Amino acid sequence: MKRILCLSPFFLCFILAGCNTQTDYDVKSVIASITISVITILFFVLAAYSNILRDEITNQDEFQANAKMLQKKSKWKLTNSNAPFNLTKVQFGIWTVIISSVYIYLSLFKGDCADTDINKTALVLMGIFAGTAVAGTLIDKKDISDNRPRHQNRPSQGFFIDILSDANGISLHRFQNFTWTIIAVIVYLYKVTLIKSGCDLPELSDTLLALTGISSATYLVMKTQENQPPAPDATTSAAEPLQSGISNVAQSTIPTTTAS
Repeated sequence: MKRILCLSPFFLCFILAGCNTQTDYDVKSVIASITISVITILFFVLAAYSNILRDEITNQDEFQANAKMLQKKSKWKLTNSNAPFNLTKVQFGIWTVIISSVYIYLSLFKGDCADTDINKTALVLMGIFAGTAVAGTLIDKKDISDNRPRHQNRPSQGFFIDILSDANGISLHRFQNFTWTIIAVIVYLYKVTLIKSGCDLPELSDTLLALTGISSATYLVMKTQENQPPAPDATTSAAEPLQSGISNVAQSTIPTTTAS
């Protein structure tokens, strides 16, 4: 895993270079390569060693209880003490790195981006995933304020299990959202390799953008149902009408006095 993280910036630079074996070691090329590498490495380091892409743990007792449960299931394998990865934060982070790296690459390798028009695809993609991240955070805050038991209050079980799972395991709405993200990333990077000159950022089809937006909206709607409020205590519920009945009977038996 660490080797993949170390090689990922060089792999990204290779893709952005359009698989061109002829390298022009001018100042712009060096600056672009170093900047893209620094951004990518920093992103992966922060993702691995900080909470920038992870969920917020709001109940330590619940977290410890889930950790013990996972430890019993895994037996010999030690439980991860980190919080689980957050799907919307991961998506937002990935697109931030990709679009910023592509912009730097095209600006320094292909032409002056100041002379180009506003790119619709970049704005729509950043808008979709920034909005999804904000909405997801608001949903989490609502769950916390309602004192709901949250499936996020558990140790990390691995990157893909974290982002694809809710309280019931791997969920379809998370899987489809992640799938459309991967499809959009692949198409976007492929179109970057086709750019021979100029600083026009790639444009994705309206259909793909619409599907990506619908996927994110579906995920958010289903996310509101992931953490259900705790069921009312049956003993308490049964005692309330009984207590009410006793009070009514007591009031009816109190003698009333009439003024003489």
